[in-house]
Amino acid sequence: MKNDVRLVDSHTHDRPFSHASIVGPWIFTKGTAGYNPETGQFPLYIRDQTSQCMKNLANILKECDATFADVVKVNVYLVNVDDYDAVNEVYLKAMNGHKPARCCVGVAALPSKNENMKIEMIAYKKELA
Repeated sequence: MKNDVRLVDSHTHDRPFSHASIVGPWIFTKGTAGYNPETGQFPLYIRDQTSQCMKNLANILKECDATFADVVKVNVYLVNVDDYDAVNEVYLKAMNGHKPARCCVGVAALPSKNENMKIEMIAYKKELA
């Protein structure tokens, strides 16, 4: 197994982190929000934020030659746990039946204004080893 780390950025940004790190066959995404890189804003509604978040994660995984089918672990962070069902509805549709291990945590706040949810993923891609 390779021990080198490859950092992946799906679009240009000035933040102090990469969108993903690849170590051998493992892909670790950053905590990804429903931020729309084209508009520079967060959608108003939680379903729209979740949908945009899943699009962002799909793009990050694509840059790593992976898909949601390669995901083995997911962490979800919600500012309002009452949004759990709405987030699940969009998440399940985007994951297309794939159900990796998952944790969902209610948090007091997230760093960006109007950021109400965030998801991070771990994927395994044997071909990357």
